Amino acid sequence: MSGVRSDLLRFVAVVLVVDALGLLAWRLLPPATNARTIVLFGTLLAAPLLGFLYVYAPAVSGPRP
Repeated sequence: MSGVRSDLLRFVAVVLVVDALGLLAWRLLPPATNARTIVLFGTLLAAPLLGFLYVYAPAVSGPRP
């Protein structure tokens, strides 16, 4: 059970870091531009994907001989 908790915490940490970076980039862009919308929605899509890949991609690849 601790492995599941550890994976969940790593996933949540990666998602929060990516979201924070996306919101920082969003704040730096000028208001009323399409780039802000793209960054905001891109962050919403990219954060869970990167979190999933960071946590579970090493388990799928497995050890190499």
